[in-house]
Amino acid sequence: MNKIIVSTNNFQRKAAIIEDDRVVEVFNERDDESNIIKNIYKGKVANVLPGMESAFVDIGLKKNSFLFVDDLREFEEKYLNGLVNSEKPIEDLLTVGDQVVVQVLNVPRGNKGARVTTNFTIPGKYLVLMPNSDHIAISKKISNEEERKRLQKIFEEIMPDRMGVIIRTAAMGKSIYHFEREIGYLVKKWQDIEKRISKSKAGEILYNDNDIVIKILRDILNNEIDEIVVDNEEVYLEIIDYINAFSEGKSKTKVKLFYGENEIFEEYNIDKEIEKSLQKEVWLDCGGYLVIEKTEALISIDINTGRNTGSYNLEKTVLNTNLEAAIEIPKQLRIRNLSGIIIIDFIDMKLQEDKDLVFKQLELELKKDRLKNNIVHFTDLGLIEMTRKRVGRNLSYFYQSDCPSCNGTGKVKSAEGIIETIIKELKEVSKERDIKTICLVSTEEVIEKIKEVYYDILKDYFEKKGKNLKILIEDINNKVGYDILLEK
Repeated sequence: MNKIIVSTNNFQRKAAIIEDDRVVEVFNERDDESNIIKNIYKGKVANVLPGMESAFVDIGLKKNSFLFVDDLREFEEKYLNGLVNSEKPIEDLLTVGDQVVVQVLNVPRGNKGARVTTNFTIPGKYLVLMPNSDHIAISKKISNEEERKRLQKIFEEIMPDRMGVIIRTAAMGKSIYHFEREIGYLVKKWQDIEKRISKSKAGEILYNDNDIVIKILRDILNNEIDEIVVDNEEVYLEIIDYINAFSEGKSKTKVKLFYGENEIFEEYNIDKEIEKSLQKEVWLDCGGYLVIEKTEALISIDINTGRNTGSYNLEKTVLNTNLEAAIEIPKQLRIRNLSGIIIIDFIDMKLQEDKDLVFKQLELELKKDRLKNNIVHFTDLGLIEMTRKRVGRNLSYFYQSDCPSCNGTGKVKSAEGIIETIIKELKEVSKERDIKTICLVSTEEVIEKIKEVYYDILKDYFEKKGKNLKILIEDINNKVGYDILLEK
């Protein structure tokens, strides 16, 4: 059974998708920069970079957003000087201080600001309105040629002037009645945005697309969802109204209002699944395991046989482990929302037919992912390279932060490293003339190491300086792992 679980209260709004009793996607709504994709802002040009054919635009975030010249063309044609297919360099189109309306394509990441565009899109359930375009595009997932022709013909008749659409997969089999109603709704949205452009100030939001409930109903809800369970009566009624408005005939999706002593995420074991999905290692049923690590540039996934010693020969054991990994990896990509470049290091296989089986299994499982992904074959080094579209933040962003001791490296300073720092600091404080006693406080491991190797040397050093040295063992919770107390 496939379910959508929605938890909403005064503090937060979140949701999860459950397929066959397993959590496969988690959504969090926060009022911060993690939730601004598709938002439209009125911005101000902060800097123009001719050499990079781009500009930095201040839209009121911590870091300025990044606008490429190719993402400016349509806006320049419609709202600036009206030059059709202008090939002017960006320095002739924008100057510092100019106001420009932009839509967020990618959220800020690391040291990079948000990527923005002026090729606006307003998403609906069955189509995406493109106010700055006049062509019709159809989702590649609609593969039936007759259906593509039917949809093309319908939209050629009902499209508003000087606007275009992207026909979404959800449009398959739907009638013109649904499309006309949604086009009218989306055009009205765009007209409201245009009215606000002249009245708004730089940094203001003209369009907000981050309501988690609306996005789930619009982008995820389909006939394969059996139940929606929600713990808020107001949202429950909102969902029913939406389904009644957009469903053709009687929807098979049941909407239930949750009552219970436990939190809804706890009741459906979603919190436990989230905790598991924050771990670096993922164990497979066969006894093998995955190691998933995220770096600034890419995601690496390593497969190991682990406890899987197999009941056949080595090649069979490796193949079975790799096949199970090929099933598990797409699920981990979805629940963790990992994106960008992904490198998968399967266990080495000698036979080409084994590689083909693993590749086909991975390809089959990735088709279940609603986000666009692209997979290439095994490289000469036995690696699989793939990409997954960036949409929102990964799961760890909402539940983890960098360790204050290791700054996110996953390693803390060794006792020897701490001692080296301590000795440098002790030598510095020994120069203070009015200090008579210096007290070092640290963990048992550090103190025992100092007593074993350095204590006599330090004691002799401080005696020559006319100072006393005390050493105490205590649990130290601060970042550096020690304290130095000075007494006059």
